[in-house]
Amino acid sequence: MEDTETELTAKALEKLVDIEKPILTEPDTIPIWNTKTGLESKYKVYSSDMLLRKLRQKNPDGTPLFSVTKPAIEPVTGKLKCYLHKGDPNREHWDEMGFPTCSKDNLSAPFHVRRHMQKRHKVEWAAMEEERKDREKQEERDFQRSLISSFKGEKPPLYVSEKDKAKNK
Repeated sequence: MEDTETELTAKALEKLVDIEKPILTEPDTIPIWNTKTGLESKYKVYSSDMLLRKLRQKNPDGTPLFSVTKPAIEPVTGKLKCYLHKGDPNREHWDEMGFPTCSKDNLSAPFHVRRHMQKRHKVEWAAMEEERKDREKQEERDFQRSLISSFKGEKPPLYVSEKDKAKNK
């Protein structure tokens, strides 16, 4: 059952703290839902006009984009967590570095986790990336050292490949 715009407006206005005041002294946070995805957003409303403008937004097919009533659609959410989540295996290390915790735990793909980190935790992401690059460089150096030490005392091969050997004959 689709709500008409008038019903939506009436329901939205009922949720405001004081309808008589054209502008609220404190913003009121009203939950609104995306009618296609079912995702809830907390919308700060300073005046009834703001909420009405938001509720008048339409999807490309002409249906309302937002509703003040929860749609029957269950939102699709992921199970991946932000790297700064309290349940992350590296949380102890992040605490030592002074990183804050993040409650985001519904990301749907590794790409979304990275984008969340890049957009919401820019400084922490930069520090993590720098640490990762330093670790990779150190691993590469350790590998090179182990290769060099494995050849100690041996003469390097005269020819690298059979092709080079054939050229010099």
